[in-house]
Amino acid sequence: MPVFMAFGWAGEDTALEFALSQMEVFIEALYHNLPRDTQAQFPYYGLDRASQSVYLSTEEDPTSGPYIAFSARPSVWELSFIVNDKAALKKAFSVATGRPATLFDYVVEFGAHWKLRIQQMEYDPDSKTSTHYKDLYNDATSAISDEQLAADIERASFLNGEDQWLVPLYLSRRRNSEKVSAMRVALIPTTVEDVNALVPLAKLLTGKARQAKKKARPAPPPPTSQDDQAEEAGQEEGTAEFTYISELLGLHIRRGFINLTPRHWPFFTVSARTETRPVTLLYGEQKDEKCAVWRLVPDDQARIVLSPAVHDWLEEHFEPGDPIKVRAIKKSDNSITLTLGGVE
Repeated sequence: MPVFMAFGWAGEDTALEFALSQMEVFIEALYHNLPRDTQAQFPYYGLDRASQSVYLSTEEDPTSGPYIAFSARPSVWELSFIVNDKAALKKAFSVATGRPATLFDYVVEFGAHWKLRIQQMEYDPDSKTSTHYKDLYNDATSAISDEQLAADIERASFLNGEDQWLVPLYLSRRRNSEKVSAMRVALIPTTVEDVNALVPLAKLLTGKARQAKKKARPAPPPPTSQDDQAEEAGQEEGTAEFTYISELLGLHIRRGFINLTPRHWPFFTVSARTETRPVTLLYGEQKDEKCAVWRLVPDDQARIVLSPAVHDWLEEHFEPGDPIKVRAIKKSDNSITLTLGGVE
Protein backbone atom coordinates (compact mmCIF):
# COMPACT_ATOMS: atom_id res chain seq x y z
CA MET A 1 0.00 0.00 0.00
CA PRO A 2 1.80 3.19 -1.13
CA VAL A 3 0.50 5.30 1.75
CA PHE A 4 3.58 7.52 1.77
CA MET A 5 4.04 8.20 -1.95
CA ALA A 6 2.48 10.88 -4.15
CA PHE A 7 2.71 11.66 -7.83
CA GLY A 8 4.73 14.84 -8.25
CA TRP A 9 3.72 15.22 -11.89
CA ALA A 10 0.15 15.99 -10.82
CA GLY A 11 1.17 19.11 -8.91
CA GLU A 12 2.20 19.51 -5.27
CA ASP A 13 -1.30 20.14 -3.88
CA THR A 14 -2.82 17.24 -5.80
CA ALA A 15 0.02 14.96 -4.80
CA LEU A 16 -0.38 15.93 -1.14
CA GLU A 17 -4.13 15.30 -1.17
CA PHE A 18 -3.56 11.91 -2.76
CA ALA A 19 -0.97 10.97 -0.13
CA LEU A 20 -3.24 12.07 2.73
CA SER A 21 -6.17 10.13 1.30
CA GLN A 22 -4.01 7.02 1.16
CA MET A 23 -2.96 7.61 4.77
CA GLU A 24 -6.63 7.73 5.75
CA VAL A 25 -7.27 4.46 3.94
CA PHE A 26 -4.33 2.94 5.79
CA ILE A 27 -5.36 4.03 9.31
CA GLU A 28 -8.95 2.87 8.85
CA ALA A 29 -7.80 -0.53 7.57
CA LEU A 30 -5.29 -0.79 10.41
CA TYR A 31 -7.85 0.02 13.10
CA HIS A 32 -10.35 -2.55 11.85
CA ASN A 33 -7.64 -5.24 11.82
CA LEU A 34 -6.59 -4.61 15.43
CA PRO A 35 -7.63 -7.07 18.16
CA ARG A 36 -10.49 -5.91 20.38
CA ASP A 37 -8.23 -5.31 23.36
CA THR A 38 -6.00 -3.06 21.27
CA GLN A 39 -8.99 -1.17 19.88
CA ALA A 40 -10.20 -0.65 23.44
CA GLN A 41 -6.83 0.80 24.41
CA PHE A 42 -6.69 3.05 21.32
CA PRO A 43 -10.40 3.68 20.54
CA TYR A 44 -9.86 6.75 18.34
CA TYR A 45 -8.16 7.14 14.97
CA GLY A 46 -7.94 9.70 12.22
CA LEU A 47 -5.91 12.08 10.08
CA ASP A 48 -4.02 15.09 11.41
CA ARG A 49 -3.56 17.43 8.47
CA ALA A 50 -1.34 19.83 10.40
CA SER A 51 1.35 17.19 10.89
CA GLN A 52 0.44 15.25 7.74
CA SER A 53 0.18 12.06 9.76
CA VAL A 54 -2.46 9.61 10.96
CA TYR A 55 -2.94 8.40 14.51
CA LEU A 56 -4.42 5.94 16.98
CA SER A 57 -5.18 7.58 20.32
CA THR A 58 -6.32 6.82 23.84
CA GLU A 59 -8.36 10.04 24.03
CA GLU A 60 -10.77 11.77 21.67
CA ASP A 61 -8.41 14.76 21.68
CA PRO A 62 -5.44 12.75 20.34
CA THR A 63 -2.55 14.58 22.00
CA SER A 64 -4.18 14.81 25.46
CA GLY A 65 -3.07 11.24 26.23
CA PRO A 66 -0.66 8.64 24.87
CA TYR A 67 -1.11 8.14 21.13
CA ILE A 68 0.52 6.45 18.13
CA ALA A 69 1.37 8.54 15.07
CA PHE A 70 2.29 7.27 11.60
CA SER A 71 4.30 9.70 9.49
CA ALA A 72 5.25 9.29 5.85
CA ARG A 73 8.28 10.99 4.34
CA PRO A 74 10.01 10.45 0.97
CA SER A 75 12.55 8.05 2.48
CA VAL A 76 11.13 7.07 5.88
CA TRP A 77 7.97 5.50 7.25
CA GLU A 78 7.84 6.11 11.01
CA LEU A 79 5.66 4.78 13.80
CA SER A 80 5.87 6.79 17.02
CA PHE A 81 4.33 6.19 20.44
CA ILE A 82 4.06 9.65 21.98
CA VAL A 83 3.14 11.22 25.31
CA ASN A 84 3.54 15.01 25.10
CA ASP A 85 0.66 16.47 27.12
CA LYS A 86 1.82 17.89 30.45
CA ALA A 87 -0.99 16.36 32.51
CA ALA A 88 -0.69 12.98 30.76
CA LEU A 89 3.06 13.04 31.35
CA LYS A 90 2.58 13.79 35.03
CA LYS A 91 0.44 10.67 35.38
CA ALA A 92 2.75 8.56 33.22
CA PHE A 93 5.88 9.54 35.14
CA SER A 94 4.12 9.01 38.46
CA VAL A 95 3.31 5.42 37.47
CA ALA A 96 6.72 4.80 35.89
CA THR A 97 8.75 6.03 38.88
CA GLY A 98 6.78 3.64 41.08
CA ARG A 99 7.41 0.67 38.77
CA PRO A 100 10.81 1.25 37.11
CA ALA A 101 11.57 -2.47 36.68
CA THR A 102 8.30 -3.04 34.83
CA LEU A 103 8.92 -0.05 32.59
CA PHE A 104 12.44 -1.31 31.83
CA ASP A 105 11.15 -4.77 30.91
CA TYR A 106 8.61 -3.23 28.54
CA VAL A 107 11.12 -0.88 26.90
CA VAL A 108 14.00 -3.30 26.32
CA GLU A 109 11.68 -5.95 24.89
CA PHE A 110 11.23 -3.77 21.79
CA GLY A 111 14.87 -4.33 20.79
CA ALA A 112 17.47 -2.44 18.78
CA HIS A 113 15.11 -1.43 15.94
CA TRP A 114 13.20 0.85 18.31
CA LYS A 115 14.39 4.21 19.62
CA LEU A 116 13.55 5.82 22.97
CA ARG A 117 13.64 9.59 23.35
CA ILE A 118 13.04 11.54 26.57
CA GLN A 119 13.13 15.18 25.51
CA GLN A 120 13.49 18.21 27.79
CA MET A 121 11.60 21.24 26.44
CA GLU A 122 11.38 24.83 27.66
CA TYR A 123 7.69 25.45 28.22
CA ASP A 124 5.53 28.58 28.35
CA PRO A 125 2.42 27.71 30.42
CA ASP A 126 0.53 30.78 29.17
CA SER A 127 0.88 30.11 25.45
CA LYS A 128 1.41 26.36 25.92
CA THR A 129 4.29 26.51 23.46
CA SER A 130 7.59 24.71 23.89
CA THR A 131 11.09 24.72 22.40
CA HIS A 132 13.76 22.05 22.49
CA TYR A 133 16.35 22.34 25.27
CA LYS A 134 18.12 18.97 25.34
CA ASP A 135 17.56 15.21 25.39
CA LEU A 136 17.73 13.24 28.62
CA TYR A 137 17.96 10.12 26.45
CA ASN A 138 17.87 9.60 22.69
CA ASP A 139 19.08 6.18 21.55
CA ALA A 140 18.06 2.58 20.88
CA THR A 141 15.96 0.90 23.56
CA SER A 142 18.56 -1.87 23.75
CA ALA A 143 21.28 0.61 24.75
CA ILE A 144 19.75 1.78 28.03
CA SER A 145 20.32 0.09 31.40
CA ASP A 146 17.68 -0.29 34.07
CA GLU A 147 19.60 2.09 36.35
CA GLN A 148 19.85 4.76 33.65
CA LEU A 149 16.19 4.46 32.69
CA ALA A 150 15.09 4.74 36.32
CA ALA A 151 17.29 7.80 36.82
CA ASP A 152 16.12 9.45 33.59
CA ILE A 153 12.45 8.87 34.39
CA GLU A 154 12.88 10.24 37.89
CA ARG A 155 14.60 13.32 36.46
CA ALA A 156 11.90 13.69 33.80
CA SER A 157 9.18 13.46 36.44
CA PHE A 158 10.81 16.21 38.49
CA LEU A 159 11.31 18.53 35.52
CA ASN A 160 7.81 18.00 34.13
CA GLY A 161 6.45 19.02 37.52
CA GLU A 162 8.00 22.47 37.07
CA ASP A 163 6.05 25.13 35.17
CA GLN A 164 8.95 26.01 32.87
CA TRP A 165 9.63 22.48 31.61
CA LEU A 166 7.84 19.91 29.49
CA VAL A 167 9.38 16.43 29.06
CA PRO A 168 7.78 14.50 26.18
CA LEU A 169 8.30 10.77 25.84
CA TYR A 170 8.72 9.04 22.47
CA LEU A 171 9.18 5.42 21.41
CA SER A 172 9.57 5.05 17.66
CA ARG A 173 10.47 2.71 14.84
CA ARG A 174 11.51 3.71 11.33
CA ARG A 175 11.33 1.69 8.13
CA ASN A 176 12.62 2.45 4.65
CA SER A 177 9.73 3.85 2.64
CA GLU A 178 10.60 1.90 -0.52
CA LYS A 179 10.54 -1.36 1.41
CA VAL A 180 7.25 -0.41 3.03
CA SER A 181 5.82 0.42 -0.39
CA ALA A 182 6.84 -3.01 -1.66
CA MET A 183 4.99 -4.62 1.26
CA ARG A 184 1.66 -3.22 0.02
CA VAL A 185 -1.19 -4.89 1.97
CA ALA A 186 1.32 -6.86 4.06
CA LEU A 187 2.03 -3.58 5.85
CA ILE A 188 -1.22 -3.97 7.81
CA PRO A 189 -0.45 -7.22 9.72
CA THR A 190 3.13 -6.05 10.31
CA THR A 191 1.88 -2.79 11.82
CA VAL A 192 -0.76 -4.62 13.86
CA GLU A 193 2.08 -6.52 15.54
CA ASP A 194 3.89 -3.26 16.32
CA VAL A 195 0.76 -1.65 17.77
CA ASN A 196 -0.09 -4.73 19.84
CA ALA A 197 3.39 -4.60 21.34
CA LEU A 198 2.71 -1.04 22.53
CA VAL A 199 -0.50 -1.88 24.41
CA PRO A 200 1.14 -3.01 27.69
CA LEU A 201 3.23 0.19 27.75
CA ALA A 202 0.15 2.34 27.11
CA LYS A 203 -1.72 0.58 29.91
CA LEU A 204 1.19 1.06 32.27
CA LEU A 205 1.59 4.79 31.57
CA THR A 206 -2.14 5.51 31.80
CA GLY A 207 -2.45 3.57 35.06
CA LYS A 208 -5.30 1.47 33.70
CA ALA A 209 -6.18 -1.83 35.29
CA ARG A 210 -5.45 -4.82 33.10
CA GLN A 211 -8.24 -6.08 30.91
CA ALA A 212 -10.26 -9.17 31.73
CA LYS A 213 -8.98 -12.43 30.33
CA LYS A 214 -10.29 -13.99 27.18
CA LYS A 215 -13.01 -16.46 27.98
CA ALA A 216 -11.19 -19.23 26.15
CA ARG A 217 -8.26 -19.07 28.54
CA PRO A 218 -8.57 -20.65 32.03
CA ALA A 219 -8.34 -18.26 34.95
CA PRO A 220 -5.07 -18.29 36.90
CA PRO A 221 -5.25 -21.15 39.37
CA PRO A 222 -6.02 -20.21 42.98
CA PRO A 223 -3.74 -21.42 45.79
CA THR A 224 -4.01 -25.21 46.07
CA SER A 225 -3.73 -27.68 48.88
CA GLN A 226 -0.05 -28.03 48.01
CA ASP A 227 0.32 -24.31 48.69
CA ASP A 228 -1.06 -24.84 52.17
CA GLN A 229 1.21 -27.86 52.71
CA ALA A 230 4.26 -25.86 51.67
CA GLU A 231 3.29 -23.00 53.96
CA GLU A 232 2.79 -25.34 56.91
CA ALA A 233 6.14 -27.02 56.21
CA GLY A 234 7.80 -23.63 56.15
CA GLN A 235 6.25 -22.64 59.45
CA GLU A 236 7.41 -25.84 61.10
CA GLU A 237 10.82 -26.40 59.53
CA GLY A 238 11.72 -23.33 57.49
CA THR A 239 14.61 -21.04 58.22
CA ALA A 240 13.34 -18.32 55.87
CA GLU A 241 10.48 -17.53 53.51
CA PHE A 242 9.02 -14.75 51.38
CA THR A 243 6.04 -14.05 49.12
CA TYR A 244 6.35 -11.89 46.04
CA ILE A 245 3.93 -10.90 43.27
CA SER A 246 5.57 -10.55 39.86
CA GLU A 247 3.94 -9.07 36.74
CA LEU A 248 4.30 -11.22 33.64
CA LEU A 249 5.26 -9.75 30.28
CA GLY A 250 4.74 -11.43 26.95
CA LEU A 251 8.46 -12.19 26.77
CA HIS A 252 8.34 -13.96 30.15
CA ILE A 253 5.48 -16.21 29.08
CA ARG A 254 6.96 -16.99 25.66
CA ARG A 255 10.37 -17.92 27.06
CA GLY A 256 9.30 -19.48 30.34
CA PHE A 257 10.71 -17.42 33.17
CA ILE A 258 9.53 -15.27 36.09
CA ASN A 259 11.53 -12.29 37.30
CA LEU A 260 12.17 -11.65 40.96
CA THR A 261 14.42 -8.79 42.13
CA PRO A 262 18.06 -8.30 43.21
CA ARG A 263 16.98 -8.25 46.84
CA HIS A 264 15.69 -11.83 46.47
CA TRP A 265 18.97 -13.32 45.21
CA PRO A 266 20.63 -13.59 48.69
CA PHE A 267 17.80 -15.96 49.64
CA PHE A 268 18.99 -18.44 46.99
CA THR A 269 22.77 -18.02 47.04
CA VAL A 270 25.04 -20.55 48.68
CA SER A 271 28.31 -18.70 48.12
CA ALA A 272 29.69 -15.73 46.19
CA ARG A 273 30.19 -18.07 43.22
CA THR A 274 26.58 -19.23 43.04
CA GLU A 275 25.07 -18.63 39.61
CA THR A 276 22.08 -21.01 39.66
CA ARG A 277 20.10 -22.76 42.35
CA PRO A 278 17.88 -25.81 41.75
CA VAL A 279 14.46 -25.59 43.38
CA THR A 280 11.38 -27.72 43.86
CA LEU A 281 8.38 -26.03 42.32
CA LEU A 282 4.71 -26.59 43.14
CA TYR A 283 2.13 -25.43 40.60
CA GLY A 284 -1.54 -26.31 40.38
CA GLU A 285 -1.69 -29.88 41.61
CA GLN A 286 1.75 -30.72 40.23
CA LYS A 287 5.29 -30.88 41.53
CA ASP A 288 8.41 -30.25 39.45
CA GLU A 289 12.09 -30.61 40.35
CA LYS A 290 13.60 -29.45 37.03
CA CYS A 291 13.30 -25.69 37.62
CA ALA A 292 16.04 -23.36 38.82
CA VAL A 293 16.69 -19.81 39.96
CA TRP A 294 19.40 -17.92 38.06
CA ARG A 295 21.48 -14.92 39.08
CA LEU A 296 21.51 -12.29 36.34
CA VAL A 297 24.27 -9.75 35.85
CA PRO A 298 24.98 -6.91 36.38
CA ASP A 299 22.62 -6.30 39.32
CA ASP A 300 22.20 -9.87 40.71
CA GLN A 301 18.53 -10.04 39.79
CA ALA A 302 16.94 -13.40 40.62
CA ARG A 303 15.02 -15.16 37.83
CA ILE A 304 12.98 -18.37 38.04
CA VAL A 305 13.67 -20.45 34.91
CA LEU A 306 10.87 -22.93 34.29
CA SER A 307 11.03 -26.48 33.04
CA PRO A 308 9.11 -27.31 29.83
CA ALA A 309 6.19 -28.72 31.82
CA VAL A 310 5.82 -25.65 34.02
CA HIS A 311 6.33 -23.40 30.99
CA ASP A 312 3.36 -25.08 29.28
CA TRP A 313 1.26 -24.51 32.42
CA LEU A 314 2.24 -20.84 32.52
CA GLU A 315 1.26 -20.33 28.85
CA GLU A 316 -2.08 -22.05 29.43
CA HIS A 317 -3.12 -20.08 32.50
CA PHE A 318 -1.59 -16.61 32.14
CA GLU A 319 -1.49 -13.71 29.71
CA PRO A 320 0.79 -10.65 29.44
CA GLY A 321 0.06 -8.20 32.24
CA ASP A 322 -1.17 -10.87 34.67
CA PRO A 323 0.28 -10.96 38.19
CA ILE A 324 1.63 -14.25 39.53
CA LYS A 325 2.32 -14.99 43.18
CA VAL A 326 5.60 -16.65 44.15
CA ARG A 327 5.93 -18.18 47.61
CA ALA A 328 9.44 -19.33 48.58
CA ILE A 329 10.34 -21.44 51.60
CA LYS A 330 13.84 -22.50 52.63
CA LYS A 331 13.84 -25.51 54.95
CA SER A 332 16.34 -26.42 57.63
CA ASP A 333 18.17 -28.73 55.22
CA ASN A 334 18.72 -25.67 52.97
CA SER A 335 16.40 -27.00 50.24
CA ILE A 336 14.06 -24.48 48.65
CA THR A 337 10.44 -24.95 47.58
CA LEU A 338 8.63 -22.42 45.39
CA THR A 339 4.88 -22.33 44.90
CA LEU A 340 3.28 -20.52 41.96
CA GLY A 341 -0.32 -19.40 41.84
CA GLY A 342 -2.72 -16.76 40.67
CA VAL A 343 -3.62 -13.61 42.56
CA GLU A 344 -7.22 -13.35 43.69
